[in-house]
Amino acid sequence: MNRQRPVRRRMSGFAHLFLFAALAAPLFGITACSAAPEQAAAVSTPLELSEDGRERVGRLMFRGGIVLRGDDPRLGGLSDIRIGDDGTQFAAVSDSSAALVGRLTYDQTGRLTGAKDIEVVSLNGVDGTPLSGKQGDAEGLVRLPDGGWLVSFEREHRVLHYPSGLGQGRLRRLNLPAEVADLPTNGGLEAMTRLADDRLLLIAEDGENGVHLAWIGREGEWTTLGYRAHPPFLPVSAATLPNGDLLVLERRASWIGGWGNRIVLVPAANLERAADGRGILEGTEIGRIDPPMTADNYEGVDVRVSSDGRTLVYLVSDDNFMFTQRTIILMFELLAE
Repeated sequence: MNRQRPVRRRMSGFAHLFLFAALAAPLFGITACSAAPEQAAAVSTPLELSEDGRERVGRLMFRGGIVLRGDDPRLGGLSDIRIGDDGTQFAAVSDSSAALVGRLTYDQTGRLTGAKDIEVVSLNGVDGTPLSGKQGDAEGLVRLPDGGWLVSFEREHRVLHYPSGLGQGRLRRLNLPAEVADLPTNGGLEAMTRLADDRLLLIAEDGENGVHLAWIGREGEWTTLGYRAHPPFLPVSAATLPNGDLLVLERRASWIGGWGNRIVLVPAANLERAADGRGILEGTEIGRIDPPMTADNYEGVDVRVSSDGRTLVYLVSDDNFMFTQRTIILMFELLAE
């Protein structure tokens, strides 16, 4: 979420993480969960990046996009996304206590064209009951090597560990740096990613003079550092590339300029220097999405490598449950310099 948003309408009582178990083939290896998934009637429509046919944005080449629509309000508010290794499955968390899961479809050229088999499941808390209200404001999503999941929340700042699926195993709250508790209500842990060495990177949306608090490490072994954004852009999501580099998605919002995003590449060497306490994380902009392109409130980013070796970047938008916005998934190919 974003303190800069011109309008914010919240629907407490639904927040989504996912981890369902009822599809014909298991999603990301998840085969069961205690909370029964619910089918969400959704229609996906192909989308272009620009009306003038423009497809390249810096080092990003557009490879397809879709809009998700449906009468079910749970299809909105998506804050982060994770894509399966083969690109056919995805999971996304929402501002309102739930997770959305489904399958992506592509044409013969590999262009993203649609989504299907959409399901929603409520996010549980540590007591095993579904979250609601400010407790369920999910913002970041990480898939763990053992099949578990981490979900970051703001308003009530915390990271919850779902061992194998929603409600499975013993759900617990991670031990985070003490500074996390002091973050502003609506400026918490928006960006979270697992690094190549299995450490976590957490970045707060709130910042001062363009520098945002960030942490690298594991439970009990956190290093505090900073992430330098480009005001008025704020960091809202992060993903780790196969070579250890980092992609950070930054977002701005204004009444005059509308929505805008920039994608920043942070070299792995910068991560190591910052983790050693010798500096602030900083990267280089590799692409920007501004009007009149298909700009919206993009809040989630993920990457995967295709079978032919291309690095593909996915963005998802949070529609704020507003009729003037949309739930969008875009796919780009990351080009060489």
